[in-house]
Amino acid sequence: MEAVASVQRRKLLIVEDDPAMGRSLHRGTRGFFEPVIAASVKQAIEILDSGLDVAGAVVDIGLPDGNGFDVVAAVRRLSDVLPVLVLTGSNDPVVINRAHALRVEFVCKPFFEDNLVQFVQRALSGKPPPPKDKVASTIAEIAAECRLSIRELELLKLAVEGIPRSHLAEVVGVSENTVKTQIRSLLDKCGQEALSGVVWWVRSRSSQ
Repeated sequence: MEAVASVQRRKLLIVEDDPAMGRSLHRGTRGFFEPVIAASVKQAIEILDSGLDVAGAVVDIGLPDGNGFDVVAAVRRLSDVLPVLVLTGSNDPVVINRAHALRVEFVCKPFFEDNLVQFVQRALSGKPPPPKDKVASTIAEIAAECRLSIRELELLKLAVEGIPRSHLAEVVGVSENTVKTQIRSLLDKCGQEALSGVVWWVRSRSSQ
């Protein structure tokens, strides 16, 4: 991602206990924000309680002293609309549903770069993520317009939810080659070159 000089650098809270992942998130966002790193739930809540003005937060779920959703809950007590991106190594539907209930975005680690780019763009725009029902109706509209198959629609839904491309075969229970063929067909029908482009299209239309 390339920095935009005219954008005022605001604080972005990054809650991640893995040093290598923390550095990666720092590199991926420092061109637009001044990242503030916390390695635990306690540190993150202390930062929030200090009154630091943050533009958004990127929060790992698995932390040494608790659950990242505790941090998200603290963020939501301060703001209903502050952009939050949740990172997790799990694609458990319970985790996904809890993320949606707290009105945050969700992505599986370690393959989060495209989602991080899109999250930063939305955080800079100042617009909250679109409601889940609006996203669902937009996906249905695009599926009808582009004549997506049932499996292509399923893949699109999973990608929009934050499941990375590398995990899709595992989630839907088919071979990597089958998923590659289905994604290629999905991209052709939608006129996009990458799955991240289709996800961005869905989110953009949902925000209109």
